[in-house]
Amino acid sequence: MPDRAYYLTDNARMDELRGKYKRHITTMLTLAGMDNAEVRAARIFELERKLAEVHTSLEESQDVLKANNLWRRQDFTAKAPGMDWPAFFDAAGLVKQHQFIVWHPAAVKGAAALVAGGSLAEWQDYLAFHAVNHFSRVLPKAFVDQRFSFYGTALNGTPQQQSSAKRALAEANAAVGDAIGQIYVAQYFPAASKARAQAMVTNIVQAFDKRIDKLEWMAPATRQQAKAKLKTLYVGVGYPDRWQAYRGLQIDPADAFGNLQRAELFSYRQRIARLGKKVDAKEWCMSPQEVNAVNMPMQNALNFPAAILQPPYFDPSAPDAVNYGAIGSVIGHEISHSFDDQGSQFDARGRLRDWWTAEDMAHFKTSSAALVAQYNDYRPFADLAINGQQTLSENLADLAGLAAAFDGYRATIKLATPPATGESPVQAAYSDDQLFFIAFSQGWRNKYRDAQMRQQILTDGHSPSKYRTLTIRNIDAWYSAFDVLPGQGLYLPPDKRVRVW
Repeated sequence: MPDRAYYLTDNARMDELRGKYKRHITTMLTLAGMDNAEVRAARIFELERKLAEVHTSLEESQDVLKANNLWRRQDFTAKAPGMDWPAFFDAAGLVKQHQFIVWHPAAVKGAAALVAGGSLAEWQDYLAFHAVNHFSRVLPKAFVDQRFSFYGTALNGTPQQQSSAKRALAEANAAVGDAIGQIYVAQYFPAASKARAQAMVTNIVQAFDKRIDKLEWMAPATRQQAKAKLKTLYVGVGYPDRWQAYRGLQIDPADAFGNLQRAELFSYRQRIARLGKKVDAKEWCMSPQEVNAVNMPMQNALNFPAAILQPPYFDPSAPDAVNYGAIGSVIGHEISHSFDDQGSQFDARGRLRDWWTAEDMAHFKTSSAALVAQYNDYRPFADLAINGQQTLSENLADLAGLAAAFDGYRATIKLATPPATGESPVQAAYSDDQLFFIAFSQGWRNKYRDAQMRQQILTDGHSPSKYRTLTIRNIDAWYSAFDVLPGQGLYLPPDKRVRVW
């Protein structure tokens, strides 16, 4: 299941989902031809519940400093007894790797103890089920339907499965994303769009730099380090400088199962081959056709794939106010991740290093705590609130990113000039500042089924879209743009508005 909370939370909804998951395991084992499926399913679930107990919460796992645990290969046998670690590393192709960062030592120790204390048969059943479950999307239809019944309908409330054509495209994207990406870019991402997006990135980075200069609470030493981080930031727009090659990957049009196996192994071996080599700051982790964006703190780098550079996020014919409110706020968001509660712990070279003065970090944590409290008060369901600490990184990036995007837009837009060529009659009815905030809100227009929103609240570092738009409550310019007054629903007094960057 998606998170340890699904195994350990004691309420009626989780009890129901646990029951459905046990039936899912039973059905998968039965389809795979295994006898005593119900008994085996109960053992598998109990083992997973024990694994969940030794794992930490999502909130705690986001503390990067708690994850900075350097173990040498021989440490595993001493610190996490119970596993045949030499055999494990040999099978994983890690014989030549001598150092590891162990993100969750308690989980590694706990899992190793469960290996030592459990029977071989229960672990064999566990691994057999997860092999079948993992590959079920390319197995016969009964497996595919059962997988969707649990992960689609039971967990997310989705009533209908995507067409086989869309699912096949998703598999191809996962296997050979850059090969498809080259085709996508050639057809849908002209050079002019890339140039305009790059200009926006430059303006927003400069706006963020100027905001750093204006921070009265920040000491000169911290400010110097923050500005150095911005100066060395790599921002990839549209597609990578160097495309991923797939030489040696065998693709057979008649073998979907084999293709998935070979593609996953190919990707794994490529990652293993990078061990011991210098980090490439310009390496992408997304395909150009993915509607997303990312900050990679250990590379001090950002990626903005071509597919997000289209409406409603980016429109080359739209006024600057619209583009800065939509994709500009996304650009600002990803830049700001370099300075959120996690990204701020990495320096300009991507090293985990404390570059803050004690006083500056104390001020930053105080402001962050106010944002945690603000989001803790948002309650999408009577029995489930947003976890402000779990979503802090994203909420900080939303806040600082929107502020920097607004500054970038105000520094760029020519308010005295005629409307942009792409401005619609509806857009003409609003001021530029209003268009900026409207475009920001439209970028987060989503529909959620209750089950899916519940899952996101429990397992995701992002707040649901509706609550991300509420970032505007902390932006002074929003109040003046729409003449928001005390007593209105979203009004926050100036002293309650969170200000970080």
